[in-house]
Formats: sequence, structure tokens, C-alpha cells
Amino acid sequence: MTFLFGVHNHQPAGNFDDVMADAVKRAYQPFLELARAFPSIRLTVHCTGTLLEFLRDRAPRAFDLLGALAARGQIELLTGGFYEPILPVLPDHDKIGQIQHLSEFLKSHFGVRPRGMWLAERVWEPHLPRALSDAGVEFVLVDDRHFALTGMDTAELAGYYVTEEQGAKIAVFPISERLRYLVPFAEPAATLDYLRAWRGRGAGLTLVDDGEKFGLWPGTYRHVYEDGWLARFFEALGSADWLETAAFSDFLDAHPATGPVYLPTASYSEMGHWALPTRAGMALDETKRRLAALPDGDRLVGLLRGGFWRTFLIKYPEVGDLYWKMLRLSRVIHEGLVAHPDDQRLREARLALWRGQANDAYWHGVFGGCYLPHLRRAVKSALLTAERLEGQAGGRRAWCTRDDVNGDGLSEILLGTPELSLTLHPERGGTLTEIGWKPRALDVADVLTRRPEVYHEQVKARGAVGDGVRTIHDARPAKEAGLDALLAYDRFRRASLLDGLFPAGDALDPVEPWAGAHQALGDASMACRIATEADRASASLSVDRPNGYPC
Repeated sequence: MTFLFGVHNHQPAGNFDDVMADAVKRAYQPFLELARAFPSIRLTVHCTGTLLEFLRDRAPRAFDLLGALAARGQIELLTGGFYEPILPVLPDHDKIGQIQHLSEFLKSHFGVRPRGMWLAERVWEPHLPRALSDAGVEFVLVDDRHFALTGMDTAELAGYYVTEEQGAKIAVFPISERLRYLVPFAEPAATLDYLRAWRGRGAGLTLVDDGEKFGLWPGTYRHVYEDGWLARFFEALGSADWLETAAFSDFLDAHPATGPVYLPTASYSEMGHWALPTRAGMALDETKRRLAALPDGDRLVGLLRGGFWRTFLIKYPEVGDLYWKMLRLSRVIHEGLVAHPDDQRLREARLALWRGQANDAYWHGVFGGCYLPHLRRAVKSALLTAERLEGQAGGRRAWCTRDDVNGDGLSEILLGTPELSLTLHPERGGTLTEIGWKPRALDVADVLTRRPEVYHEQVKARGAVGDGVRTIHDARPAKEAGLDALLAYDRFRRASLLDGLFPAGDALDPVEPWAGAHQALGDASMACRIATEADRASASLSVDRPNGYPC
């Protein structure tokens, strides 16, 4: 019986240095130090590029320890997208480029070339195998949930499976959801009992999950290290003579595939829930509650699935705008590098583009995601930097485009100069949703509209939560006094140049200024005319709103 165990360590691009340093101190370094004390335990570790750069520059002890454990063969390192992008939504040249960039980083610093990869947020789409194979990836890890959606019984999943796209094959290891919720929350004996049930079947079971579970999640540092959970876990694994720990590559070489599989579009179950529109998410919660009351409710709940990751691009239009800007830049930078592969400015632009593909600001779940301004700013700043560098390489002074540039079916206007990047919406009253100041790589219009979220109902309803160590998806911190009274929502998407008609003499509410408006001039019924003029030296526009409303 083989246990394939490891951790995925990640910190978002743009995260605060003190937060990252705390994660190293409380999770990453103590985990590696304890692993060093148990040399017979084989492990797998994935660190994203942002974290690796931080470890190299700011936490060299942890960086060197990671390299030492890899050099002695105790740890297998995984590759992935360098800046942890959602790979399925990237152009193939960026998929392959980001993966190869991380693989080359690991080779140059640690002397190892990874064979397998971690898939960010386990967001899978069926077209991935071809690009992953082209990037040199032999195997990937996804949740057993992906397999369940094909009709396969997760209780029978073991080893690895083979999938393909247009003949390009790749091995897929299913991550056990049961093990995800046992480790590190249950006592080690519970995990060993679960593994023992597979004894004698020649099977390999996979658990690779967030490294932050081991010290950074609420209550886990004391539980995992001070109370000795991880040491007891390693001791239990090492003393079980019927069990071995192994690297994925070794298992792949020593065992045939369990069988073929074709996986549908999927991620882990919580991600599917978060991706749903708010009302649909509430309906899913209610459905789960009702089914759970039935005698076989757990089985029925397992048949439910949520939404599709790309729905975040519609659920949060600000995120959709980031995505479409990223795609535009990817195309022009790639075309430029095909024509001029040695252009240093284009190479720097591509690296900035890849930073701007970091996934954390493109969605929202139990963590802050796109609601955190420093994460949004990091992504947007990277994209503005890429845009500035590409413009310098191309020698353009000014340009203007009118097209549906964000996939909403309406025409927008993009206006660019060496200093500015503007996005206007003629069909929405001439509102302005991007004011990118390129010299500082700052979008001064980077705001997020306040919208209802499923968990707002929980904020209104729940009280304080007791003690205990729980998975982060179940943890509910005690709410602040009066927090539910502070929930407020915007009637319209936040934008500059959004005009409205208000009763004479009324003062605007500072929290909900549009609540008293008779009419806003920023919806689709208030389209305006925008005339544009541009050449290589300058660009200008003029706005005219019909129906007698002033611009």
C-alpha cells in the first residue's frame, strides 16, 4: 500500500510581506524542519513562483532547506504555472510558458526537473492535456470529485489514470476528499485506519493539499506543532510496515495505470459553489440542507454540483475586464515576440503579463480574492506594466479602439497613450471603468461594486462560534458586533463619469449615494455618442449624450 502525500504552498502576488513572512514562520518552515527529522517519509511539495521568489530573497533558510530535502531525494518538487494562474483560461503559449518558467526555476536553483504539476485551484477543462504535455508535464493532480462527475465511485479510486486530448496523453492522480478532511483535523490513527482498508490491494492513495493547513489556518499551529499532531502523523506513517510513502514519479514508473478516464470541466466542490450567482448559491445551500435530512442524504448531496469557474468573469464584471485586458495583451506581446524574440522589453512585458495572470484577484470564495484591493492592484499594476513595455517596444504613441472588448455584447472604447489607458462605455452613459496611469502602474478607477453574497445571509444569522480546529471551509469566526448592519449594496456598477438626477436640495448618503437618485445616466438606456480621433502622436474623444441630458 502506497501513500502519496504532499503539500501545496502558495501566497498571492501582491500579498503583504509580513503576511508571507508569518506563513513561512508558522507553516512552511516548521513543516520542512519536521520532515527533515523523518528522512524515511517521502513527500511531495509544490511552491508557487511568487512564494519561491519570496523564500529566495527574504527567507533563505526555508529556501535552502527545501533544496536540501529535494537534493537528498526525500521531497519531489512539482511544477505548475509560475504565478499560479487558472490555466484553462490562458492562451496555450502562456500555459506552456508559465509552466516551463517554473520548471526552469526549479532546475536552476535546486538541480531537479519536475515531471508532474500542481493545477491551480484544481480547475480542469478537457482541453488541458495537450498543452500540459507540450510543456513537458507527465502527470497532474486533481480532486476525486472530478472523477465522481463522470459517474465513477470515489470509494474505488486508486493509483492514477490516463487521459488525453488529440492523442496527447497525461497521467492524472485523484486527490482523496476523505483524506483532505481527515488531515490534519482527525487524529493520525483515523487516517491510518482509512489507509489500512486498502492494504493488500496494491493501491496508491493521494493526498496533496494546502500547506497552510499545517500551521497557518486558525488554530492549526498549536494543533499541528505545539500539540504534536504532525510528529505523531509522521511517526505513524513510518512505523506502519504495511505502508510506504513514495514520490509520484516513482509510483508512476513502478505501476501501470488503473485505467483511462475523460474528466469533465470541474474544480473542488466548494469552488463550484462559490462560482454560482448569488441566488443560485442560496438555492444550492437550501437544497443541501433539505437533502441532508433524508436517510441517504449524504449520498444525494454528493450528486450535486455547483457552477463553472469562468462564471466568475460574469459574476464580477471588474474581474471580467481584467481577464479581457489580459487576453488582449497576451496576443500582442506574443505576436511581438514571434517577430522579435530577442526584444528585451517584450520579454519583460511577458513576465509582467504572467504576473498579471495570478489567479487570486480573479475570483472570490471563503478568502478575500477580488474583494482585496491589494491583490487587485498587484494584478492590474502588472498588466499596466506589460502594456507600457509593449507600447515602448512597438513605438506607438497613441491609439484608439472601438469594439466589444469585454465580451458583454456592447461596444467599448479603449484609448491609450504612453501615460494613460482608458476604457469608456458609450452604451452605458459614457462611464469610465479604467483610468490606468502607466508611469506608476496604477489604475485609479480600480474599485469593486458592492454586491450581495451568499455568506451575507450567514453573517446576518449566525452568532459566535465555539472552539475547535476545523477545515477553513467550515470555520466561521465570531462576527463583529453590528457587522450585519453594515452590509450595503450598489444599485449600479461603480464607475467614473456616472451621472444621476437627484431631488433638489437632497444631501447624498455617504454609504449609499445612489439610493436617492431618480435616475442614473449610466445604464444601457442612456447610451451616448462618443467621437474619437487618433493617430500615432495623439488621441482625443468627445462625448454627446442625447435626450437633452448634459454630458
